[in-house]
This record gives sequence, structure tokens and C-alpha cells, in this order.
Amino acid sequence: MVEQRPHIHPHLAFLPAALVLALGCTLADGPAHADPDFDTLSGTARAVDPDTLEFGFRRIDLWGADALERFQKCLVNGQSTACGAEAWQVTTNLLVATPVTCEVRGKNRYHRNMAVCRNANGVDIGQSLIARGMAVARRDEMPEYGATEDSAKQSRAGAWAGEFIDPLQWRRGERLPEHEIEIRRWQRDE
Repeated sequence: MVEQRPHIHPHLAFLPAALVLALGCTLADGPAHADPDFDTLSGTARAVDPDTLEFGFRRIDLWGADALERFQKCLVNGQSTACGAEAWQVTTNLLVATPVTCEVRGKNRYHRNMAVCRNANGVDIGQSLIARGMAVARRDEMPEYGATEDSAKQSRAGAWAGEFIDPLQWRRGERLPEHEIEIRRWQRDE
């Protein structure tokens, strides 16, 4: 014996699924937000790089400040220095005063949020790195950081005391001549 199903009009067949989906989305998200990626983030953060903070599994890059890379080196008084590691340590020290609060301003090319971040003492982490000569100002993002960078240059703070490659150029592979690695292909004498 073949069981017969009740006839449902084709235009109404999708209704139960659509209703469940709509209710599920509404209940799961709670009140609607314009864009959850562009919020204020607050809590305990750690420094992944001098200008990249991590809140749990969520990463934030500093807006307007491009810090020396963690493994970047500089020349000060003719001596090679680990200025990138020093910049990372400065950021780590600034993050001790928790909670750190970040106001998201945009996204970078990696689709990571970029934000102006302050520690519990109200210190702007990006601006502090620039003032100490551990980051360069990205004036297109934060024009007000330009004066801070000019002051750091004038007082020869941090990397401004010697020679360094702009972090953007360093990420693209540019190095000071003293820090270039010569790669030679192994050749056999024949």
C-alpha cells in the first residue's frame, strides 16, 4: 500500500523552512547591530607584533601607527640593534595596564580590524610607540600622529637615533646593507 501525502501548494512549501531560518537568525544574534566588526573591543590583550594586538582569537592592528617589525634591526652609532624586539617589548609593557580598549576605525588588506587602542591609564599605544621612535606615523590614517613623529625625529628617539628601514618597506624585503642576507646557490666544482 502506498502512503499518500497531503497536497501542499507549491508557493507555500518553502514557508516552514523560511520561518525557522528567520527565527533562528533573530534569536541567535539578539539585537541587530550595524556591523559587528566595527565596534569597540575591550579586555586583556597580548602583543603579537609591536602593532598587532590579540584579544583571545581576535587580532587588531594599530590604526595610524606602523611599528618596527618584531625581527627588524636598526643601526645606532654604527651598531646593529634589535629595535623591532625593543618595540615589541614597549608594546607588551603598555598592555600591562588592563583593560585595553580599542576603537575600531577600519580594516587593512588582510581584512583585520584596525583600531586606536588605549590602555587602562588612557595611553594611546600607537601614539606612544611613535613618540618613542618605535613606529612611524601613517598620516593618511591619523594626521594628528604626524606632530608626534616630528617630535620623535627631532629628539632622535628610538630608531630615529640611527638608521632604519620604514616598516612597510621592510615587510616588502628591503634591508639595510648591513642586514642583507647573501644567498648563494651551492655549486659543485666540475
